[in-house]
Amino acid sequence: MRLSFSRTILSQYVFACIALLVAVACNRDKQMIIREKVAEKVQAFKDKKNRECRASMLAEAEQIADSLLLAEAKMEMEDSLVRFRPTRPVKPAQVPPIDSLTVQPVFKQASSTGKGKN
Repeated sequence: MRLSFSRTILSQYVFACIALLVAVACNRDKQMIIREKVAEKVQAFKDKKNRECRASMLAEAEQIADSLLLAEAKMEMEDSLVRFRPTRPVKPAQVPPIDSLTVQPVFKQASSTGKGKN
């Protein structure tokens, strides 16, 4: 009986050691998996923030470039020859007509109705 008792204790001891090793090994694996997942999430968050910041920066740079181009175009328009346009000339005095007679027809029209004359 003593032999079977020591066998059961030995088998229980071996089983406990294996269970302890599995628990420790699983715990290390769990910690490693948790670290990996956290690192993945942190990297995904950094990538997302980088994309957002880049898009925001590009939009702001585009707005600044557009405003600079518009200001330059306005300055060119103000600096052009438009402001040096000559003034309207003075209206000349009216020239009197050479012939002051009224205009009359060259040919007199005959009455084409034909009433009363034959």
